[in-house]
Amino acid sequence: MAKDPVDFHTMDFLSSATVNVTCGQVLMDRQRHIAIVAKKGRTCAYLVHVKSGILKLTKHATKDLAADWLEADYQYERALDKLIEMGRRKGITDSARTALERLLKNGREPSQRMLFG
Repeated sequence: MAKDPVDFHTMDFLSSATVNVTCGQVLMDRQRHIAIVAKKGRTCAYLVHVKSGILKLTKHATKDLAADWLEADYQYERALDKLIEMGRRKGITDSARTALERLLKNGREPSQRMLFG
């Protein structure tokens, strides 16, 4: 069944074999939880996001990112501050803390790429 073209309440998640992400890019899942790309390799990306009630650094195959994440219309600095605050309130793993500190140290917004381009 095709999506109704005037339905603005649902989001389309595209499947793509090639996903362009950049370090520091802000993503969002279906439940509107944000994540930041902390590291990117050729075949995987590491995201900092809340998982199991705590802020964690998790590894995702780049080919699978499109199934679970989409580009967020969310300011980089705001997302970074929000995740740091969540880490203080909910807890944070050492790897996630190190990744956020590295992003904070860089102090600039990354150039955003089209996630599904």
